[in-house]
Amino acid sequence: MQLKDSKPSIDDVMRALRESWSLESTEEPENWQPSNPSRGQCGISSLIINDYFGGKLVLWKVFVGEEQIGFHYSNELPDGTQFDATGDQFWQSEELREPSVFDRPAKRPKNGAGRYLKLSSLVRSKLESY
Repeated sequence: MQLKDSKPSIDDVMRALRESWSLESTEEPENWQPSNPSRGQCGISSLIINDYFGGKLVLWKVFVGEEQIGFHYSNELPDGTQFDATGDQFWQSEELREPSVFDRPAKRPKNGAGRYLKLSSLVRSKLESY
């Protein structure tokens, strides 16, 4: 199949991500459910958004009350727009704080490289079919 000449829209990339997220792609298999498919998908999804649209990555600290329980990734698009592909994954008790904006490292991620490559391939395949 021939790739389209135009860059996909962010809506198309999000549609492809939503259709591709699964238990196999999540970083949190213990918390992932079909009713909350974006759970644990933030790191690899933010890289895929960056693949298509550039910009910077944003690292957040996730808190419940005053206890930090983890991290979350989102994107800052080249025009400065904040974009969070998986912002709907959080439970009501979880709060994002202390964002840190940075350039994407040149290397693949140490953790989740296989999940990233597989999800990226699925997204690309879906985009080619739209």
